[in-house]
Amino acid sequence: MDEEIINKFDSIISKYIKKNQVNHAYLIETNCSEKLLLAKIMINKILSFDSNNTYNDLINNGDLIIIDEESSTIKADSIELIKERFKTTSLLNSKRIYIINNAEKLNNYASNKLLKFLEEPEQNIVAILITENKNNLIETIISRCFSIRFFIRDNNCNYDDDYVDKLFDFVMNIEENKEKAIAFQNKNNNDYISDRNLLKRFLNDLLLIYDDIMYYKICGKCNIFIKKIDIIKKICEDNNIEDLNRKINSINNCIDRLKYNPNIKLLIDKLIILMSGVDVNA
Repeated sequence: MDEEIINKFDSIISKYIKKNQVNHAYLIETNCSEKLLLAKIMINKILSFDSNNTYNDLINNGDLIIIDEESSTIKADSIELIKERFKTTSLLNSKRIYIINNAEKLNNYASNKLLKFLEEPEQNIVAILITENKNNLIETIISRCFSIRFFIRDNNCNYDDDYVDKLFDFVMNIEENKEKAIAFQNKNNNDYISDRNLLKRFLNDLLLIYDDIMYYKICGKCNIFIKKIDIIKKICEDNNIEDLNRKINSINNCIDRLKYNPNIKLLIDKLIILMSGVDVNA
């Protein structure tokens, strides 16, 4: 893996994992081909706050379990293996960690078994789930994990300036007007979100913007939309990491909903509401 990518991931998780603030379950959403290497970096970061042990120490003492199935599904037996192996006390008196790579492969029975394990977390046991699309996991598992999104993007993408302006107009409309942005959006009735195929591209590029914003929030620089750095700085000032995570998740969910042929106007309206922080179930 490229050293720059490793350093980026290390910088990101350093902001999330702080001394005495290690979560019991993490969900890494990434398109990186070397997913287990990301997990290794994360484990060493967790252990650096918790002990003098390393990733290799956990392997040698049976305190690390890696579920990385070649088959199309991960079955409940794999979850039972974790529970059985971790019944005893750690010889290192350290964290005991299990990794489930390609967690979207969990079948329904395995998902329910894992959910029960996550609902009653045991002290010093940490879960790391890795997937390319967390929307392929059941919602109750997602809700019990701390999500970290890390996508490798081409920072040499060439975008038409007018199109980028429209993307950022949409973003700033929501950032400045919150749910009232719906009225502005309906009035403008932009062509680029009236067609389903154009909308899919638009939403993916919107996601790219918020990935760039999140990276600036954490690392102090952006990868792609450098020309919009002043706007990105302003959005970072007005949002904390939880706000940005919510907006990224809202866009992701909207992209996922496109598979079901929704009403486009209603989909955009709901996206604006969710990104504004309004609870649609309230």
